[in-house]
Amino acid sequence: MKQSTTLLVLGLTGGLFVAAGCTPTTEPTRADKLVQATATATATATAVPSPTPDVRGELVAALQRSQGAAHRYAVRGNLPEGQNVNGTGAFDPKKRRFQTTISVTGGKYPSAGSRIVIGNDSYVRPSDDKDWVHVDLKRVKRDDPFLRFDWVDPTGLKAFTSSIASVDRVDPHTYTGRFDPTGKDATSFLPVGAPSIVSIGIRLSPFTITTDGQGWVTSIKVELSPSDGPKLMLTTTMKDHGKSLKINAPARAGEAADFYYRK
Repeated sequence: MKQSTTLLVLGLTGGLFVAAGCTPTTEPTRADKLVQATATATATATAVPSPTPDVRGELVAALQRSQGAAHRYAVRGNLPEGQNVNGTGAFDPKKRRFQTTISVTGGKYPSAGSRIVIGNDSYVRPSDDKDWVHVDLKRVKRDDPFLRFDWVDPTGLKAFTSSIASVDRVDPHTYTGRFDPTGKDATSFLPVGAPSIVSIGIRLSPFTITTDGQGWVTSIKVELSPSDGPKLMLTTTMKDHGKSLKINAPARAGEAADFYYRK
């Protein structure tokens, strides 16, 4: 399927004004001098245009800043095949601590579970089980879709940021625009906070992002329009940026069986 790419081009346009005059035959009056000074000031002001705001750059900077700080988040929305997702999580990139609980309801394959990751130690637990299972991430294959963990972008926020194609500012704390939901190499990064959807062939889609008075991103809303189903509305909220998070390993956890580490 042939897709078109939309690029946001921000530039500055201005004009060059050249003023020419002649020597007056009579001494100009005070009023003439005032008119001349006003005209010169106007021409000078017009010749130096105000810089065009880099709205996309501002939003990307806010997203990157928010991802780089410890924060909590929540996810909700509808998924393909009649499913719905709800989840909460916490992420501290500097201390390398992560925690999430996700529930997928409806459809044929409902599921739920929790995960805690501290450095190279991952702990997983299905919702119907009281026991945690420890997984050594150093022994997991990088392309393992179920056990691996990406400290660079565990929530999909970095991939979403790079997919942004255009941005407009609605007000000081609200941005709207379009992004490419397909992503690089069809990698899943939506919903942000619970990346599970792989989008193929979906055109540029709308988003709305809000920030608070300190410039932290507080809400990310995206809309997808599949060709064979209802629209998908996905919302991620973020809070407690920069605050200390209490994410600890479970008191007890069993070890994953050796066959999980087979190459």
